[in-house]
Amino acid sequence: MNASHKNAEELDVSPQTLTVKEQLILAGEQLFGQKGIEGTSLREIATKAENGNNNAVRYHFGSKEGLIQAIFHYRVAQLEPYRAEMFKIAKAKSTLHDLRTLIEILYLPHLQICDDVGRHPYIAFLLHYLLYYRPKGMMHVADQASPNGPNLYLLLKLLRERFFYLDPDVLERRLLTANVTFFSVVLFHDELTQRLDQSTFREVLSDTLEQIVAAFNTPVRPME
Repeated sequence: MNASHKNAEELDVSPQTLTVKEQLILAGEQLFGQKGIEGTSLREIATKAENGNNNAVRYHFGSKEGLIQAIFHYRVAQLEPYRAEMFKIAKAKSTLHDLRTLIEILYLPHLQICDDVGRHPYIAFLLHYLLYYRPKGMMHVADQASPNGPNLYLLLKLLRERFFYLDPDVLERRLLTANVTFFSVVLFHDELTQRLDQSTFREVLSDTLEQIVAAFNTPVRPME
């Protein structure tokens, strides 16, 4: 993996005291990733957040989908500084034309969001959303320009411009496949009884990113 990721890791994104909303967001994210969105009740989320009000989620977010969108906004905003720094490095090196660079900017910042034991609850939540709820039409904050996710929106715009010759449905399908591939590799590592050392894990991730680059560039061929 290139130096842009190293520089992103060195950014200081310091944790702040959690508000009630943030506690509910983190509790919802964790439970949705573990039990699924349908399998998690709003009461369970309030309990997980150590909130005595069982209606806390409805009070702060209106509904379960409102909480899901709040998770997106919360995490996308946290990932923005990493992507901004990686964009800055790529522009300085004139590598924004390089697909591997764009793929790294898209995926590597997710590694920064982990819990106190090194697992990636946001990735687990995202994977569940992508497999079961995006196909049903549930939107993500990146589907339109957003003030808290301009770098993510720009990144997806650059990818779409690069693959202008692909049918939009084909590109969306390839993006979904890439998401599932990368996130699954990270979650598989999370579940290993004995995790790989950092150097080996980075090699695995680098190989995964190369597979994603190759998949994006594969010619479209009809079934025979």
